Amino acid sequence: MGIHLREKKLGNGQVSLYLDIYHNKHRWYEFLDIHISKGKPSAEDKEKRQLAQQIKIKRENELIVQDNGLINRGHQKADFVRWFETYALEKPAKSHYRLVLRYIKDYIGHRSLTFQAITPEWIKGFIMFLLTKVSNNTARDYVKSMRTALGDAERTDIIRKSPFRLLEKKDMLRYQDSFRKAYSVEELQRLIATPFDIPLQMKEVYLFSCFSGLRWSDVNGLRWSQIIVKQIADEEHYFINFQQEKTEGIEYQPLSAQAVEILQRRKIRRMEESLSAYVFPDIRELKNNRSMNRRINYCLKAWAEAAGLNPKQMHFHTSRHTFATNLLEHSPDGDLWTVSKLLGHKSIQTTMIYAKVRDKRKAAAVKSLPMLNLQAAI
Repeated sequence: MGIHLREKKLGNGQVSLYLDIYHNKHRWYEFLDIHISKGKPSAEDKEKRQLAQQIKIKRENELIVQDNGLINRGHQKADFVRWFETYALEKPAKSHYRLVLRYIKDYIGHRSLTFQAITPEWIKGFIMFLLTKVSNNTARDYVKSMRTALGDAERTDIIRKSPFRLLEKKDMLRYQDSFRKAYSVEELQRLIATPFDIPLQMKEVYLFSCFSGLRWSDVNGLRWSQIIVKQIADEEHYFINFQQEKTEGIEYQPLSAQAVEILQRRKIRRMEESLSAYVFPDIRELKNNRSMNRRINYCLKAWAEAAGLNPKQMHFHTSRHTFATNLLEHSPDGDLWTVSKLLGHKSIQTTMIYAKVRDKRKAAAVKSLPMLNLQAAI
């Protein structure tokens, strides 16, 4: 184990002090946000360097405590928010942790929050606060992220026991079924038949997702090089080879005939437009820029309203719900496992939300029951 106080030269005539830490065959750096001048140190600079030395000694003591399997009691009174800020930054940007941090700060206001202050009662109060800001299921996801964080704090000996382990099961949020709008084939046909002045590629990319199940994050950056055509039994079959933005899973997905027709139309128009590497170049948006997504949702709502559909229910992600629901209804082999694989879900539990079929299929199932001869009973 070794901790050394280092200096990094800055362009303004100062140096930044940081810790160079090597422990258990891992090396990392901890910048202290302490800056002193490169030249002759002033009295203030000397005080700052002494402070940096004290932090260095404190870090060494913490590692010794950790190596000997002891609980550092000082951690109990440590600032949870500062710890969680670092913890959240280490997680993927698309995870919930940074949003959870924002709501924690909103909840506590300008007050401090130590680890020992997070009790079961505090958690219940935070849950009630979240329910005033977000839906039940979103609040449940946020609380689950916080539970994971405190579980990691317990495993790394920052706290002796996570307060979530003291919380009764009845106090935890349960998943609630939510309404997910999916358009029937008839409703999609009504959309197509409704002339409405929005960019053609917005219509094309939405319908393509309705028949491929791709998320916005995957379809808006779809390249022609990802479209694969294979000859199988003297027939052309189209596939997409891509990495899902959300799950980061590599997918090799067959395309429906309707999705292929949209691609073929795009190929013809591509010759008239610029030969872009992207299938839908006009709706392409840069990473972490949501302006095009907001714009396309606005246009889709207007298109739905013109077609006599409820605009409040329309947004781009309905295309994915539409794909899953219609696949279950119209495919003779559209079982949940197959749909789960086509959607790229890691768990079939995620796909179970689409198991509720439309009323017409329920009615058809009921009508399929055999009739009995009731004459003998009359």
